[in-house]
Parts: sequence; C-alpha cells; structure tokens
Amino acid sequence: MKKIASLFGLLLFLVPIVASILPGEVSARPAPYQIATPGQLIEAVNNLRISYGLPPLAVHQILMQTAQSQADYMAATGNVTHARPGGITYTQQLLSLGFPLAGDLSLGGFRAENILYSSGPLDWSGVPPGWQDELHMNTMLSQNFTHIGAGISQSGDSYYYAVDTAAATGSGQMQDNASAMLTSVPGGGEASGVSQYMIPVTVSTARPDGSVYHKVQYGQSLWSIAIAYGTTIKNIQALNNLGDDLVVYQGQELLVQQSATAPAPSVSEATVTPQTTPTIASTSTASPTPTLLSSTSTPTSEEAEAAQSSPVSSRALVVVLIVAAFVGAGVAVWLIRDPRSE
Repeated sequence: MKKIASLFGLLLFLVPIVASILPGEVSARPAPYQIATPGQLIEAVNNLRISYGLPPLAVHQILMQTAQSQADYMAATGNVTHARPGGITYTQQLLSLGFPLAGDLSLGGFRAENILYSSGPLDWSGVPPGWQDELHMNTMLSQNFTHIGAGISQSGDSYYYAVDTAAATGSGQMQDNASAMLTSVPGGGEASGVSQYMIPVTVSTARPDGSVYHKVQYGQSLWSIAIAYGTTIKNIQALNNLGDDLVVYQGQELLVQQSATAPAPSVSEATVTPQTTPTIASTSTASPTPTLLSSTSTPTSEEAEAAQSSPVSSRALVVVLIVAAFVGAGVAVWLIRDPRSE
C-alpha cells in the first residue's frame, strides 16, 4: 500500500507541472461573443482594422446619431434598408447634422454604411458572412475614413445593426457646396440610399519590359488595386517609394508588378460573393473610398478562424511521454523490489 501511495503522490506532483507547460488552450479559436452595445460593435470593427495594420477610427457623435437612427428605423419598419425617412440620402443626413464630409459631394462624399439583421444578438467570431465582400470590408477598412459610429436596435427577437463610417475634411469645416447638396440628390440616384457607386479596377496588361502600371480611378484604393493584381499593398508601396503612405489619388500612375510573364485579365472587380445564413441579412452603401488589407484577398470567416487556430503543440506529447516514463519506472521498481525489505 505504501508503494501505491507513493506512486499516487508522484502523479499528483507531476500533474501541475504538466499543466503549467501545456499550451494555454488546445484550440486557439476565439470564443464568439455577443455584440450587445454600439460600443462593442465599434470595438470589433476597430480591432479588425488594427489586425490589418490600420489605425482605429475615432468615434463621432454625429455618426453615432445617424447609425442609431438607422437601426431604429429598420427595427420600426422591419426592413433592412439604407433609405432614410423622408427620402433624404445618407450624405444629406450627414450634412444636415453638420458633419464636415470630405470627398466629392456630388458623388456622395467619403462615407459608407454597413447594416445587418440578426434573429437574436449577433455572435461576433470574426467578420459576419454578409460583410466579407469588397464593399462591406471597404466600409470598415478604408484608410481614408477618419470616424465611426454604430447603432443597435431590437424589435422582439430581431436585432438591427448599423455601422456608419466617414471622412471629415482636413480643416474640420463644411465644404463650400455642402448647402447645395442638401437640396439635390448626390450621386444621381441615392434617394433610396442604396447607391453602390465605385469604379471597378480595370487591370492593365504588362508592357514589353514586363512592368505593369495602373492609373488610379476615382474611389479606387491600394487594397482594391492589390486584390485585382494579385499582389500586396506592401509591394505596391515599395515599388512606388510610398513608404507607409496609404492614400492614392485619382490619376496617379502606380507600378504594381515587375517581370510579368503573361497579360493580366481585362477587368476585375475584386469582389467576393457574400455568404448568406438563414438568420442574418446585411447590405452596404458606400461612396468611393480607398481601403486597405494586408493580404491579397478578403478573408472569409472560416479562413480567419483557421488563421487564428493553432495545432496542439508537440511539446504536450513530449510531456505526456515523460510522465508515462516516470510512472512506468515507478511501477517497475515496485514490482522488482524484494518484499522482505519492508
């Protein structure tokens, strides 16, 4: 019995040692958490930006107001929509509230909105499936946006979410033509709030020396250009001596590839078809705004989860073998000991 007690004591001694050197979690996949407040939704979006090397967006009270009013409007009507009460546009709403919107106001300015419906609180374990296409990712990751607001509204078991992002003018003052935009319809068709205006990226073919140049069009960004050409933002920055500058301009000619061996496809919109689920519906409206990703494609939620998970460390197997060796040795000693020695 003493031998058995000794072996049991040895096991009790080894267990905490093994636990201390095992990985913290066998699966590193982050547990989903429910988005219950606008602040949590903003934090999720800003964490996404940080994961791509982008600075977080500053909260702006006007954007908080527009996002919350849109969430309330959707909850009251039961419709997932960008339309505003009275037929005004998102741009006109921002200007009427005094937000110093940057960008070409005749095209809606630099602003975007993601909306989403969920039957129950939204479980955030990565970008929701309906927000993984280029347009929705642009709302959250555009390097030109400076501010963010969010709103959540509930109607029964239905939850309505809105994320509003926009770029303020450098001076913080309204543009000269802002008042004129309040009596017009920016974008020539945004009264319903569903304009998706953005010039798609037309991919250039290689020149005789193998270099590929791209002329930036309105609304294009380093992110969308990098996706279209199958390269990365870092590579484009390096080829054009941009340093860490993320902003590109209409008419700017960028060297995007060298030593190209085959002509590129004629046109690419660099989009990913949004995934759908029975309980979530989402849509986005965006003015042309540059965006950034540190990779060459928009990650799906499955890819993001796979990237965040890690295999069980081989160190755990080694530790288990060591423990087994200790136990086996103890048993062997106990079996071969002379009973007369006790």
